Amino acid sequence: MKEIKLSAPIMAHNENIHVLEMREPTFDEVENLGFPFTINSEGGFKIDSGAAFKYIPLLAGIPRSSAQKIPLRDLFKISMSIMGFFTASETATDSADDVTTSLTSGE
Repeated sequence: MKEIKLSAPIMAHNENIHVLEMREPTFDEVENLGFPFTINSEGGFKIDSGAAFKYIPLLAGIPRSSAQKIPLRDLFKISMSIMGFFTASETATDSADDVTTSLTSGE
């Protein structure tokens, strides 16, 4: 679970929400929505905002209409947080030393 403080509250479920609690996506959700980023030939990441924005109401447990009210300056921060579920980040429970296959090899 990741908590993201909003720069301005939004209304969701008849409450003012100041912090979004984002849960990790499930396999089925990733299968349906895809990865919220692409990787270029040099290994750089590019956020897929279309996919990332679809994850927001799902992972935060808020209606899409509430997600549409999130301040624009918070959307990038939230998108990066979602991307962190898929990449090495401070929330990762496994050590990079435990990886036996290159993350970019596809094998």
